Amino acid sequence: MRALVEIVIKVFAAYLVFSTVGDYVPLAFVAEAWSGPNSPHIGYLAAGLLVPMGIGIILWFSASKISKNAFSNETSGPVIPESGIVAAGVFLIGVYWLVRSISVLVTQLSAQTQIDYGWCVVLAFSVGLILGNNILAKVFRKLRTMGTNA
Repeated sequence: MRALVEIVIKVFAAYLVFSTVGDYVPLAFVAEAWSGPNSPHIGYLAAGLLVPMGIGIILWFSASKISKNAFSNETSGPVIPESGIVAAGVFLIGVYWLVRSISVLVTQLSAQTQIDYGWCVVLAFSVGLILGNNILAKVFRKLRTMGTNA
């Protein structure tokens, strides 16, 4: 089971890196992107590209360590409680939206237009998902078992 968790983390990391590259590569082919009064600052553009890619690379290389820490050596088999799986999924979704919102906000800072503050709300919710993943797993369990004796 540890190998499966490691693979899932690496797939998530690869998705984070390649989706970011896919979002920013089209900007390189727009002539107005690099000249003129509305051109973005290269520093902001680089930060918007490098933050998600950096986190993806860190996740890729630390996937083994994360998967080892996710499982205790005290159990003899690959028994994972449902709440642990839900908490891990909520955590990864929170990380994805945190990185995505930071990337978008940093890119918007370079623009000469107003910032879309909806991404600030997404940033706040993503932090809530990351910090409250165990609470959300408990809520999920209660909702799933509502009306039963489990």
